[in-house]
Amino acid sequence: MSCMQNLNLEASVRNEKSNKVRGRGFIPAVVYGQGMEPISIEVEKKDFSSLFAKGANKNALISLIVKDDKGKQTIPVLAHSLQADFMTDQVIHVDFLKINMQEEIKTKVSIEFIGESEGVKLEGGILVHSLRQLEVKCLPGSIPGKITVDVSPLKIGESIKVSDIVTPQGVTIITPKDEPVAIVSAPTEEEVAPVAATEAAALEVGATDQAAAEQTAGGDQAPSDAKGKQPATADAKAKQSAPEDAKGKAQPKAQK
Repeated sequence: MSCMQNLNLEASVRNEKSNKVRGRGFIPAVVYGQGMEPISIEVEKKDFSSLFAKGANKNALISLIVKDDKGKQTIPVLAHSLQADFMTDQVIHVDFLKINMQEEIKTKVSIEFIGESEGVKLEGGILVHSLRQLEVKCLPGSIPGKITVDVSPLKIGESIKVSDIVTPQGVTIITPKDEPVAIVSAPTEEEVAPVAATEAAALEVGATDQAAAEQTAGGDQAPSDAKGKQPATADAKAKQSAPEDAKGKAQPKAQK
């Protein structure tokens, strides 16, 4: 658990409106904090993006070097608030918070899970991450970059709680100690059900195919049972009834 690295960022006091600042490739920002008046500044967009590409986040301690007509001053800050464009996701404004290096602050640190749980690897369990961050209190220079949690020993039904985590000297975890950080659960019934359903479906399809085959076989034997007799057609029936109809009709008498 190494401490968050200290990063440097240059800034200049600005007098222009935000839109003009962005048009020049800079990000408008403000720095404020205890014992100072807020200062409107601008930081170069590529420098700020490069800073976060190096692993910086809201917990990163930044040495903000602010230049003005009188010279420059270095202010220890945190990137307290970032405003991003909802369409492009690009940062369009930053609030820097000045901090006192001699006073403890509260902040949140990400948890990094390492290892493969025994319960998952050998017993088919499911690893559940109950927490992704821990709230800590420490001096600004002691903020951990991340807190590592090894889940390798966990078996099904076992868990790691906040109280099980060892932090560097000078870092106190504020998150309640009885909260679980990670737990290995047994496989749920839903994961077994699809297998049984597939087997049942296969049996049903097999039974249907067998019934269809038997029906087809029975239909092929029908002509032999009829002993060669063909069903009477409509024309044949008409011919048979014609003589009978003729018998019932009277012959016309010859005229004298």
